[in-house]
Amino acid sequence: MEIRIENLTKAYGDFKAIDNMNLTIADGDLVGLLGPSGCGKSTTLFMLAGLNKPTAGRIFFGEHEVTDIAPEDRGIGLVFQNYALYPHMTVEDNIMFPLINRKVPKNEARDRAYEMAKMVQLEGLMKRKPKALSGGQQQRVAIARALVKKPEVLLLDEPLSNLDAKLRVETREEIRRIQQEVKITTIFVTHDQEEAMSISDKIAVMEKGVLQQYEVPQKMYLNPGNLFVATFLGTPQINVFDAEVHDGKIYCAGNMLRSGCMVPDGSYKGGIRPESFNVTLLPSAPDAIRAEASHVRMTGRELQIRFNLGANEFRLLVHSDMQIGVGTPFYLTTREKQILLFGQDGKTVGKF
Repeated sequence: MEIRIENLTKAYGDFKAIDNMNLTIADGDLVGLLGPSGCGKSTTLFMLAGLNKPTAGRIFFGEHEVTDIAPEDRGIGLVFQNYALYPHMTVEDNIMFPLINRKVPKNEARDRAYEMAKMVQLEGLMKRKPKALSGGQQQRVAIARALVKKPEVLLLDEPLSNLDAKLRVETREEIRRIQQEVKITTIFVTHDQEEAMSISDKIAVMEKGVLQQYEVPQKMYLNPGNLFVATFLGTPQINVFDAEVHDGKIYCAGNMLRSGCMVPDGSYKGGIRPESFNVTLLPSAPDAIRAEASHVRMTGRELQIRFNLGANEFRLLVHSDMQIGVGTPFYLTTREKQILLFGQDGKTVGKF
C-alpha cells in the first residue's frame, strides 16, 4: 500500500506541530520517522492512524483518501510505545482480541493467532500472561496483535524505547524480518538514528515540524541536505568547524584541508566525519597537518581521539592498535570527497 501525504499541517493555535509536510512512501517499504523529541514525528504517525485530525492537508492510502476516515476503517495495525497489552489475558487471547472484537469465529481467530505467533516466534508462550514475558517478547505480542487483522499499513510508535540496548538490537532485526516476510508498508517513529539507519528502506528526518530530508539511509549519511541532518546522523557526531574558502582551497584556522573547491570565496561551516581522516605518526604527505591528541578514548576496536585546530575541536577515529596517547603528535590529511560545506542558511553547498 503506497502512502501519500500532501501539504499536511497540524496546528495548535499559532504553534505548528507539523508544517506543510509532503511525503510519499512506496508500497512495501519500511520507513523511519526520525528526529529529536518534539519534532512532530509521533504527531505525524497519529494523523496517519486517524487518532489526530490534520488542520490542513490530505492523506492517501493507495488511491483512497483517508484524511477523514475513522481509525478502525483505515486498515492499519498500530503498536504503541508501551505495547498496551491486556495484563489479565494470555498471549493467545491478546493476539485474538482484535478478531473477536470483529466477530470473527473463535476457531478461525485462534488459527490466525497461532499463525501470527509462529511468524513472531512465540508459539510456545501462548498460554502465558504478559507479566511472564520479557520486554522483547511483549513487543512481539503487540506486533502479532497488530498484524493478525491483516492490515495494509503497520504503524509503530517508538517500538523499542522500553528495551535495554542488547534487546533493542535483537528486536529491531526481528521487526525487519517480520516486515519483509509479510511485505507490509511500515512506518516507525524513533529518535535513535542508529536504529532508523539499520533497518529502514528510507528515513524521513524531521525538525520542528518540518521534513528536512527523505532518503535512503546511506545516501543521507553521506550526502546530508543541510547542517541539521549532518549533525543528527552519525556517532560520534560529525565535526563542524569554521571554514574559509580562498582561491579554491578550504582552510580551517589557517590549515589547508582541501584544494580544488569550486565555490565562491568566503566563510562557511565545514563538516567532516570522524572516520574521514587519514592518520600517520610520521608525515606522509606534503600537505599533512600536524596535530596533537588532547584526549584519547578506547571504544573497543577503535580509538576516539580529540585534537584542536585553532578554536575548533575535532574528533577522529583510528584502529585501536595505533599507538596514540594524550600528547602524542600525529599527522593527518582528509579523505577525498569527505568535506561538506554549508552556507549561512545551513544548506549543503558541496562536498569536496
